[in-house]
Amino acid sequence: MSDDLKLPELLIDGQKIDGRTAIARRYRDQLAGLNVQLGGRPSIAESMLMRRAATLTTLCERDELKILNGEQIDEHNYRQNAGVLKGILINLGTVKKSRDIRGDDYRTFDSHTQAVLDSD
Repeated sequence: MSDDLKLPELLIDGQKIDGRTAIARRYRDQLAGLNVQLGGRPSIAESMLMRRAATLTTLCERDELKILNGEQIDEHNYRQNAGVLKGILINLGTVKKSRDIRGDDYRTFDSHTQAVLDSD
């Protein structure tokens, strides 16, 4: 996350969240990335969708970690979370409904995705 991007303190349901935990930092990173993608001035509705997307991303990543550690997950719940996340990202305009997956499309990855890809 860029040092010049300042996010408001993390308040959920009126409670201040300790932003120093790893999960809170990851959540904030997701919000910051979406904020940049949306041009830095999201509407209230976009902000609401961004928070849902950051939450769903965190839940999906939690399950992905379990899978990588050989643990079982609720696959139905994971697929449901991933599907809802995709819909939110499409509604935000951050992803296309479909894209060419033949390999011609060079894409950059965030640090988390790159670390997972490099971990083999």
